[in-house]
Amino acid sequence: MSENAFVLLLRRALMLLLVLAPWPALAQERPVDMLFMRPHLSSLPAGAELTYRLERTTSDTARLGEPFGDDIKLLVRSVAAGGGRDIDLRIFTGDRAREVNAITDLTGNPLLVIFLDRAVINMVRLTGGNAPYLKDRLRSSLRDKAVSETTKAEFEGKTLDATRIVVKPFEEDANAERMLGYQGSQFEFLMAEGAPGMLLDMKSHFVSTLADAPKLDERIFLKSSSALP
Repeated sequence: MSENAFVLLLRRALMLLLVLAPWPALAQERPVDMLFMRPHLSSLPAGAELTYRLERTTSDTARLGEPFGDDIKLLVRSVAAGGGRDIDLRIFTGDRAREVNAITDLTGNPLLVIFLDRAVINMVRLTGGNAPYLKDRLRSSLRDKAVSETTKAEFEGKTLDATRIVVKPFEEDANAERMLGYQGSQFEFLMAEGAPGMLLDMKSHFVSTLADAPKLDERIFLKSSSALP
Protein backbone atom coordinates (compact mmCIF):
# COMPACT_ATOMS: atom_id res chain seq x y z
CA MET A 1 0.00 0.00 0.00
CA SER A 2 1.40 3.42 -0.92
CA GLU A 3 2.05 6.04 1.75
CA ASN A 4 -0.75 8.29 0.49
CA ALA A 5 -3.22 5.42 0.38
CA PHE A 6 -2.32 4.38 3.92
CA VAL A 7 -2.71 7.90 5.27
CA LEU A 8 -6.09 8.18 3.54
CA LEU A 9 -7.16 4.88 5.07
CA LEU A 10 -6.26 6.06 8.55
CA ARG A 11 -8.08 9.35 8.18
CA ARG A 12 -11.23 7.78 6.73
CA ALA A 13 -11.30 5.07 9.37
CA LEU A 14 -10.73 7.39 12.31
CA MET A 15 -13.01 10.19 11.12
CA LEU A 16 -15.70 8.55 8.99
CA LEU A 17 -15.84 4.88 9.99
CA LEU A 18 -18.74 5.57 12.31
CA VAL A 19 -21.40 8.26 12.41
CA LEU A 20 -19.95 10.90 14.69
CA ALA A 21 -21.92 11.89 17.77
CA PRO A 22 -21.20 14.29 20.63
CA TRP A 23 -18.68 12.85 23.07
CA PRO A 24 -20.82 11.84 26.07
CA ALA A 25 -19.92 12.11 29.72
CA LEU A 26 -17.56 9.35 30.85
CA ALA A 27 -20.22 7.53 32.88
CA GLN A 28 -22.42 7.24 29.78
CA GLU A 29 -19.65 6.52 27.31
CA ARG A 30 -20.29 3.69 24.90
CA PRO A 31 -17.52 1.28 23.82
CA VAL A 32 -17.62 2.69 20.30
CA ASP A 33 -17.04 6.22 21.61
CA MET A 34 -14.04 5.09 23.62
CA LEU A 35 -12.57 3.52 20.51
CA PHE A 36 -13.30 6.24 17.97
CA MET A 37 -14.09 9.50 19.75
CA ARG A 38 -11.40 9.68 22.38
CA PRO A 39 -8.23 11.73 21.66
CA HIS A 40 -5.99 8.75 22.39
CA LEU A 41 -2.75 10.60 21.69
CA SER A 42 -3.46 13.69 23.79
CA SER A 43 -1.02 12.79 26.58
CA LEU A 44 1.95 12.25 24.26
CA PRO A 45 4.51 15.07 23.99
CA ALA A 46 6.75 15.69 21.02
CA GLY A 47 9.49 13.04 20.99
CA ALA A 48 7.39 10.34 22.63
CA GLU A 49 7.72 6.92 21.07
CA LEU A 50 5.39 3.97 21.55
CA THR A 51 6.46 0.45 20.60
CA TYR A 52 3.66 -2.00 19.89
CA ARG A 53 4.13 -5.70 19.27
CA LEU A 54 2.09 -7.70 16.77
CA GLU A 55 2.00 -11.46 17.36
CA ARG A 56 0.34 -13.87 14.93
CA THR A 57 -0.22 -17.59 15.58
CA THR A 58 -2.04 -20.17 13.50
CA SER A 59 -2.71 -23.90 13.48
CA ASP A 60 -2.24 -24.18 9.68
CA THR A 61 1.04 -22.75 8.42
CA ALA A 62 0.56 -24.16 4.93
CA ARG A 63 -2.61 -22.12 4.44
CA LEU A 64 -2.03 -19.11 6.65
CA GLY A 65 1.74 -18.76 6.78
CA GLU A 66 4.25 -19.11 9.56
CA PRO A 67 3.60 -17.52 12.97
CA PHE A 68 5.55 -14.33 13.53
CA GLY A 69 6.01 -11.39 15.84
CA ASP A 70 7.23 -7.91 14.92
CA ASP A 71 7.23 -4.35 16.21
CA ILE A 72 5.26 -1.27 15.16
CA LYS A 73 6.62 2.09 16.32
CA LEU A 74 4.71 5.35 16.66
CA LEU A 75 6.89 8.45 17.03
CA VAL A 76 5.35 11.85 17.83
CA ARG A 77 7.31 14.38 15.76
CA SER A 78 5.40 17.46 16.90
CA VAL A 79 2.19 18.68 18.52
CA ALA A 80 -0.06 20.80 16.26
CA ALA A 81 -1.69 24.00 17.49
CA GLY A 82 -5.09 22.35 17.72
CA GLY A 83 -3.79 19.44 19.78
CA GLY A 84 -3.32 16.89 17.00
CA ARG A 85 -0.06 15.00 16.72
CA ASP A 86 2.22 14.78 13.70
CA ILE A 87 3.58 11.25 13.76
CA ASP A 88 5.88 8.82 12.01
CA LEU A 89 4.53 5.28 11.88
CA ARG A 90 7.08 2.51 11.34
CA ILE A 91 5.38 -0.80 10.61
CA PHE A 92 7.55 -3.91 11.13
CA THR A 93 11.29 -4.39 10.80
CA GLY A 94 13.78 -6.12 8.54
CA ASP A 95 12.33 -7.81 5.45
CA ARG A 96 8.76 -7.04 6.58
CA ALA A 97 9.39 -3.31 7.07
CA ARG A 98 7.16 -0.87 5.20
CA GLU A 99 8.01 2.69 4.28
CA VAL A 100 7.67 5.14 7.15
CA ASN A 101 4.26 6.82 7.09
CA ALA A 102 4.23 10.48 8.10
CA ILE A 103 0.74 11.49 9.26
CA THR A 104 -0.22 14.98 10.40
CA ASP A 105 -2.72 16.33 12.94
CA LEU A 106 -3.81 12.95 14.29
CA THR A 107 -5.77 12.54 17.53
CA GLY A 108 -6.86 8.87 17.42
CA ASN A 109 -4.41 6.03 17.78
CA PRO A 110 -3.67 4.58 14.30
CA LEU A 111 -2.92 1.15 15.78
CA LEU A 112 -6.69 0.70 16.07
CA VAL A 113 -7.05 1.06 12.31
CA ILE A 114 -4.19 -1.35 11.67
CA PHE A 115 -5.80 -3.94 13.95
CA LEU A 116 -9.27 -3.60 12.39
CA ASP A 117 -7.90 -3.64 8.85
CA ARG A 118 -6.01 -6.87 9.58
CA ALA A 119 -9.13 -8.35 11.22
CA VAL A 120 -11.11 -7.88 8.00
CA ILE A 121 -8.27 -9.19 5.83
CA ASN A 122 -7.97 -12.30 8.02
CA MET A 123 -11.72 -12.93 7.91
CA VAL A 124 -11.69 -12.66 4.12
CA ARG A 125 -8.78 -15.08 3.91
CA LEU A 126 -10.46 -17.62 6.18
CA THR A 127 -13.97 -17.45 4.71
CA GLY A 128 -13.60 -16.10 1.17
CA GLY A 129 -16.16 -13.47 2.15
CA ASN A 130 -16.70 -10.02 0.70
CA ALA A 131 -14.38 -7.46 2.35
CA PRO A 132 -16.75 -4.45 2.19
CA TYR A 133 -19.57 -6.53 3.69
CA LEU A 134 -17.40 -7.87 6.52
CA LYS A 135 -16.02 -4.41 7.22
CA ASP A 136 -19.54 -3.01 7.43
CA ARG A 137 -20.61 -5.76 9.85
CA LEU A 138 -17.59 -5.10 12.03
CA ARG A 139 -18.27 -1.36 11.99
CA SER A 140 -21.96 -1.68 12.86
CA SER A 141 -21.29 -4.27 15.56
CA LEU A 142 -18.75 -2.03 17.27
CA ARG A 143 -21.45 0.61 17.32
CA ASP A 144 -24.41 -1.55 18.36
CA LYS A 145 -23.22 -4.85 19.89
CA ALA A 146 -19.92 -4.27 21.69
CA VAL A 147 -19.96 -4.77 25.46
CA SER A 148 -17.53 -3.43 28.03
CA GLU A 149 -16.46 -3.99 31.61
CA THR A 150 -14.15 -2.15 33.98
CA THR A 151 -10.97 -3.94 34.97
CA LYS A 152 -7.34 -3.38 35.96
CA ALA A 153 -4.29 -3.52 33.73
CA GLU A 154 -0.55 -3.52 34.30
CA PHE A 155 1.87 -1.43 32.27
CA GLU A 156 5.48 -0.58 33.08
CA GLY A 157 5.05 -1.52 36.72
CA LYS A 158 1.85 0.47 37.26
CA THR A 159 -1.68 -0.77 37.89
CA LEU A 160 -4.14 1.20 35.77
CA ASP A 161 -7.92 1.54 35.70
CA ALA A 162 -8.94 0.02 32.39
CA THR A 163 -11.88 -1.00 30.24
CA ARG A 164 -12.17 -4.26 28.31
CA ILE A 165 -14.36 -4.15 25.19
CA VAL A 166 -15.51 -7.36 23.48
CA VAL A 167 -17.50 -7.85 20.28
CA LYS A 168 -18.55 -10.81 18.13
CA PRO A 169 -19.59 -9.05 14.92
CA PHE A 170 -20.77 -12.02 12.88
CA GLU A 171 -22.95 -13.90 15.36
CA GLU A 172 -26.55 -14.07 14.17
CA ASP A 173 -25.50 -12.51 10.88
CA ALA A 174 -27.86 -13.05 7.95
CA ASN A 175 -24.98 -14.64 6.02
CA ALA A 176 -23.53 -16.65 8.90
CA GLU A 177 -23.97 -19.93 7.02
CA ARG A 178 -21.47 -18.69 4.42
CA MET A 179 -18.74 -17.98 6.98
CA LEU A 180 -17.43 -21.56 7.16
CA GLY A 181 -18.04 -21.73 10.90
CA TYR A 182 -16.12 -18.55 11.75
CA GLN A 183 -19.20 -16.51 12.65
CA GLY A 184 -18.24 -16.73 16.35
CA SER A 185 -14.93 -14.92 15.83
CA GLN A 186 -14.22 -12.48 18.65
CA PHE A 187 -12.36 -9.19 18.97
CA GLU A 188 -11.18 -7.70 22.24
CA PHE A 189 -9.77 -4.29 23.18
CA LEU A 190 -8.11 -3.27 26.45
CA MET A 191 -7.97 0.49 27.02
CA ALA A 192 -6.64 2.61 29.88
CA GLU A 193 -6.78 6.38 30.06
CA GLY A 194 -3.56 6.38 32.07
CA ALA A 195 -1.62 4.46 29.42
CA PRO A 196 0.28 6.30 26.68
CA GLY A 197 -1.83 6.10 23.54
CA MET A 198 -4.68 4.57 25.61
CA LEU A 199 -4.69 1.28 23.65
CA LEU A 200 -2.96 -1.39 25.71
CA ASP A 201 -3.98 -4.62 24.01
CA MET A 202 -6.10 -5.76 21.05
CA LYS A 203 -6.85 -9.40 20.25
CA SER A 204 -8.61 -11.19 17.42
CA HIS A 205 -9.59 -14.84 17.77
CA PHE A 206 -10.74 -16.79 14.72
CA VAL A 207 -12.00 -20.30 15.37
CA SER A 208 -14.43 -22.35 13.28
CA THR A 209 -17.09 -24.83 14.29
CA LEU A 210 -16.06 -26.99 11.31
CA ALA A 211 -13.73 -29.89 11.96
CA ASP A 212 -10.10 -29.36 10.87
CA ALA A 213 -10.64 -25.68 10.01
CA PRO A 214 -7.57 -23.63 10.93
CA LYS A 215 -7.41 -21.44 14.01
CA LEU A 216 -5.87 -17.97 13.87
CA ASP A 217 -5.04 -15.49 16.61
CA GLU A 218 -3.57 -12.02 16.27
CA ARG A 219 -2.63 -9.66 19.05
CA ILE A 220 -1.29 -6.10 19.08
CA PHE A 221 -0.16 -4.86 22.48
CA LEU A 222 1.77 -1.91 23.87
CA LYS A 223 5.26 -3.19 24.55
CA SER A 224 7.00 -0.05 25.80
CA SER A 225 6.97 3.73 25.74
CA SER A 226 9.64 6.39 25.94
CA ALA A 227 10.05 10.15 25.64
CA LEU A 228 12.90 10.98 23.31
CA PRO A 229 14.91 14.21 23.55
